[in-house]
Amino acid sequence: MGAQNSFLHFMHRFVFWVLFAMVSCFVLRVLIVLDLNKRIYNHTPGPCRVLTEKFKGTSGLAYVESQKRVYVTLGYGKAHNLTTNTGIAFYNTNRTDGRSQQEIYDLIEMQINWNGYEYQNMFIPTGIDSYSSSNGRVLLYVVNAHPDHQCIHFFQVDNQKLNYRKSICDSSFTSLQDVAVVGPDRIFFTNMAAFGRGWAQVIEFALQTGQGVVYYYDGTKLAIAAPSVNAPTGLGYDSKRKILYVGSLIRESLFAYKVEKDMSLEVMYEMMLLTSPIGLFVESKSGDLWIAAHPVLHETAWHYTHVDRNKVHSSSQILRIRIQEEGKSWVTTEPYANDGATISASSAIVYTDEQMIIGSTFGRLLHCDLTHAHIT
Repeated sequence: MGAQNSFLHFMHRFVFWVLFAMVSCFVLRVLIVLDLNKRIYNHTPGPCRVLTEKFKGTSGLAYVESQKRVYVTLGYGKAHNLTTNTGIAFYNTNRTDGRSQQEIYDLIEMQINWNGYEYQNMFIPTGIDSYSSSNGRVLLYVVNAHPDHQCIHFFQVDNQKLNYRKSICDSSFTSLQDVAVVGPDRIFFTNMAAFGRGWAQVIEFALQTGQGVVYYYDGTKLAIAAPSVNAPTGLGYDSKRKILYVGSLIRESLFAYKVEKDMSLEVMYEMMLLTSPIGLFVESKSGDLWIAAHPVLHETAWHYTHVDRNKVHSSSQILRIRIQEEGKSWVTTEPYANDGATISASSAIVYTDEQMIIGSTFGRLLHCDLTHAHIT
């Protein structure tokens, strides 16, 4: 009996310490993910100004070089029960077309012709990307973040109007984030988590279960391009080098995938950023990456759960990454950082002609001139 009691006592202590170690590891991982050790120091690359704060969210940006336009998605806050209008607008980056000093900072809202689409009142745009054909035709692909109608919508640009073409919707779309275009009606897009929001999603992130997915749509069929990705967010496609970049919110990293001829994805490398990437922009000529990030995740979590409080901010950060030696090394700089007072929760970035446009999850659209772009 004594030996049996000693064995049971040993097993109880063994189980207790194993469980204690597992719980401790879990708590430590959560604390690390929350970025409790981080602080942001404000700086800008040059003079900045607010283009608009009329809408609760300017969370998606797409640049069309042939038009010198940055398309902006408006009103993402409506997905989190904020009262705001939604839609799509554009900012003209051309400063040599004779417009006045006031007019060059105007944001022009676009009229959407839905062509009888049944669910047009359930439109909350967020991620966006574009395709330009050789004949001047411009197509936009927009993520709809409405909790009850998550889809990818296809539009054609007609000057200052958008004509609705079609949509992809599926019951597996629970937390769509961003879209990257690789050809006409051929797109990759991210679904960040198995659960759409709430405590179920928080637990999923805390456990780091990797239930996110990168989808591929070839114009007719939907397929999973990359399964079990840990909280995938922003996408950026380098069309010259055939590389798809995928941000990971929880891992605070960037995955680089080689896009094969059959559109399958092969992992090339993972780039640790030590910040949570949300929006990506790839410079077409140089291949440089620009990243809009949430640098302090516990601020972001508090901001997302208290979107109606004006005094609750989340820090913003913009990174520029110059890829070298075919991805074997890179140089990272930080052109912009803010504690959330000027722009809160940066979620999208475009850089062109020494101009930087930054979108935010629930608030302003910011424009900055880069005084020394070559060293930024």
